[in-house]
Amino acid sequence: MKIIQMNLDDFGIYHNVMWNPPEKGLIVMHGRNESGKTTLMKYVRSMFFGYLRGEWKGYFGHMDIRRENGREYRIYRNEKESYIADGDMLIHEEPARLWWHDLERVTYDNIFAMGLEDLQGFKVLSNEAVRSRFFSIESGMNLGATSRDLQRRMSDLLVASVQGKKPINQLLSQQRDYDLRIDRLAYDEEEFAALQKEEEKTHEEERRIRLEAEEIKLQLERISMPISAWQVYRRGREAWNHMQELADVSQFPPEGAKEFTQTEEKIASFTEQIESIRRSYGKTDEVPEDAQCWKAAAPQIESLHAEIAQWKQMATKLAENNDAHTDRSFDCNRIERTLREWTDGEVSRRVDWEEGLKAVMIAERLERETEKWQAAKPKAVDGTEERKITGPVRTKIQWQDLGKNLGAARDALAEKRRLAEMLEWIKATPAPSVSALTGSVIVTLAVTVAAVSGAVAEDLSYLYVVALVFFCISAVLWHKRHKAVSYRPQRIGELEAHLEAAQSRLQSFAEEYAPHLDSTASVEEWTGVLDGLRREYTDWQTRSTRESWEREQQDMYLALYDKWQKEGKTRREQLEEALSTWRTWQSHSGFTRLPLNRFNEAHNLWETWHRLYEANLKWESERSELEQRVSRMIDRGEQIFRELSVKKEVTPDAVEAVYKQWQAVQVHLEVAKEQERLRREGDARIAELEAEKRLREARLQELLKQTECRSVGEFRTKALQFERFCQYKEVYEQSESHIRLIAKDAKTYAELQRELSIHDLKVWEDEKAHYESRLAECEKKLAAIAEKRGTVVERLSAMAKNEVYSELLQEKQSTCAELDKLMDEWLTELYAQHMLREAQSYYERVRQPAVIKKAGEYLYFMTGGRYTLQSASDGRRLFAVDGMQRRTSEKEWSSGLGDQIYLAVRVALAMAFAGQIESMPLILDDILVRFDEVRQKEALRFLADLGKTEQVFLFTCSEETRRLAVEVQKELAGETDSVHLFEISKGTIEAKGV
Repeated sequence: MKIIQMNLDDFGIYHNVMWNPPEKGLIVMHGRNESGKTTLMKYVRSMFFGYLRGEWKGYFGHMDIRRENGREYRIYRNEKESYIADGDMLIHEEPARLWWHDLERVTYDNIFAMGLEDLQGFKVLSNEAVRSRFFSIESGMNLGATSRDLQRRMSDLLVASVQGKKPINQLLSQQRDYDLRIDRLAYDEEEFAALQKEEEKTHEEERRIRLEAEEIKLQLERISMPISAWQVYRRGREAWNHMQELADVSQFPPEGAKEFTQTEEKIASFTEQIESIRRSYGKTDEVPEDAQCWKAAAPQIESLHAEIAQWKQMATKLAENNDAHTDRSFDCNRIERTLREWTDGEVSRRVDWEEGLKAVMIAERLERETEKWQAAKPKAVDGTEERKITGPVRTKIQWQDLGKNLGAARDALAEKRRLAEMLEWIKATPAPSVSALTGSVIVTLAVTVAAVSGAVAEDLSYLYVVALVFFCISAVLWHKRHKAVSYRPQRIGELEAHLEAAQSRLQSFAEEYAPHLDSTASVEEWTGVLDGLRREYTDWQTRSTRESWEREQQDMYLALYDKWQKEGKTRREQLEEALSTWRTWQSHSGFTRLPLNRFNEAHNLWETWHRLYEANLKWESERSELEQRVSRMIDRGEQIFRELSVKKEVTPDAVEAVYKQWQAVQVHLEVAKEQERLRREGDARIAELEAEKRLREARLQELLKQTECRSVGEFRTKALQFERFCQYKEVYEQSESHIRLIAKDAKTYAELQRELSIHDLKVWEDEKAHYESRLAECEKKLAAIAEKRGTVVERLSAMAKNEVYSELLQEKQSTCAELDKLMDEWLTELYAQHMLREAQSYYERVRQPAVIKKAGEYLYFMTGGRYTLQSASDGRRLFAVDGMQRRTSEKEWSSGLGDQIYLAVRVALAMAFAGQIESMPLILDDILVRFDEVRQKEALRFLADLGKTEQVFLFTCSEETRRLAVEVQKELAGETDSVHLFEISKGTIEAKGV
């Protein structure tokens, strides 16, 4: 099965997308993340198996497929609505159930649609669904499914758990509960024991009476045998007596009467046939006297009659076409007069109208283009006015320098304003106090001196450490005091220096562009001057742009006008050349006075005139031939009429009448011939029948002699007596067979015959009545015993504290019956499952080695002959075998080799399915990402080779895989075109070449 068209009407990010994938080959679908690859794979699965539960809303699409038998179908999935279109017929059935024997979506994903995480190793062969679909496929697609159904049904009845809630578990639990509750009930032991013994005694007495009743029934059965056989026996004895009376005909031939009757019937039949043949001779048909003349002229009559239809047709055609010829001549002359208005004399019979049409079309087109050219004359640009320039006059470079320096001046002015504000703020801020830091320095120095003095006086070393620490603290405090005292003057100096530099930049700008400003101008004055200079610069830019545009427009107009004039000259020359061609055609064709605008009219009229003229010439030639053929037919007819002495004018109707007269003569001749043949055959048949009749009469005499009969009447009397003898014999044999069936064996049959011969029916009827009375007494005794036991059981029930005991017994019995029923059902399903598993195991042993062998061939191709596969005898382990026949187990495979082996096994399983049921497209999702470059190319070549017969989709987001696919496509370009590249991007699918 191949996908021939995908229509994603509204499917995720795909909207109104139609794609026709190649039916064979490796189809590489490359796209980045979120480009729509996963959605497209979901579309394929959904078309085959339907949407997953709750995932149908908003998905619309259909897919066209072509099956192996060549028939095409269309699968529709519009949200919940789904059906299959086979031409005009709609099929409301799932494709998997209709074509693929209920293939499940999970099994399809395990084999045909795989990703990198799905290459799960050799354990895929242990999957129950895969095994039932692919290894047990020859035993029926429902084998594994049935086994699973049986296992599920067994689990629904019983589970191996004390806490199980299944029906059998619950019934066993109820049985244990009933036993415990019954054991808790207590009774009066002595009276209860006595009543129990009384009940047991009634059971023993009942068994004794029932045995006696069974013996009586056996006696009744024995007596019923001769009673039932009595009438049959009497009928057999009567038949035997009659047979003795007819013993003298017992040796009569069994088939003699039948043969005698059949022989007599045959003789009568022969006599009747002889008389019938003689009566059939009848009267001989008379043949006309001139039959021989008609017979001699028969070939000429037949030949001329065969041409009558053609004769009539030619006569009709001559009459009709003569009128049409007159009409055509009139129309032809009328049109010719019109055409001569455009010519100098005669109308030419050969005119190259195609050449004229080409010249007319070129001339008309050039005239239209000339008119368009005249309408497209460029218009001049309006003259620009002199504009008065206000402000200073500067060069372009000066204006550009001004634009650059304006920004620097504004920055310098802003910096001057900021520095002035900071300087003013620092000067207004009071100087920080350092008296606290000074006191702290004095204190720490005093502590340091005291610690040193103490260390010297007392010789304590730790005081040196204390002195060092306090000395460091005093140094840090002194540094902070120095920094606080010197920071303010230093910062003021820095700001004043920066402020002077900004003022210097402003002064340099003022000297060049604003000489009227001095160094003492305020910030507002500077801002006003800078804004004025900005406006002057902007006005200059506007003027410069306008002047440039006007110059460009003028240059453009001049260029267009020059181009327009050159184009006009070219068009005039082309138009003159076209008109010259038209005049040349007029001189050649003779239509020298034909205007351009009436060319089509003249063409149509000339075509009509030429057709009529040629038709007249053709008819004149054909008419001459037809008249000659009709004349020859009339001559042949006159010759036939003279030979047959027919006095008529030769016409088709007269020839038809002569032909009918010849047919009548021919019938007379055939009838006479047939009558002669029948007479000869009848005489031969009469001779045969006479011989057969004499043989049958001789046989009758032999039968009379064999039965010692002197006449036919005596023979028939003996035949009737023998028939009665046979009937009595049949009755006797039937009665004996009936008695043997009643007796059932030879010994009983002999005893029954003896009883029937020495007794009569009354003896057995009296004995039967005796045993029936005894049986009635036994039944009365059993009723009395049952009544007595009922009283005892009722007393036992009354002795109980309540009615719980009897209720528990009844419930236990009911539960036990239901438990037996469920256990029988469970054991039946267990046995059935065992048999199914044995059958499935047989087919697995047969099919699995073939799959592994095929996978080994694929691996050999994929690895360039480096590896193949072998499986263990139990089919549960797989080995890779290299060129030196060294086996490597699954644990020793590299990840790349393992993925190659798993891919080969998957493809082999898919091909097993294709060989048994039908091939399906393979869908591979980024399965090559763990392969190195060499293995990727080997896998791509393998998939391309597989694509010669199968449809393989490889989805990938890897640029490297796409690049390698392009290389493989180039390598295989000369051998096969089985690699196709497509790019997926945001819901679109585009083909990509090499």
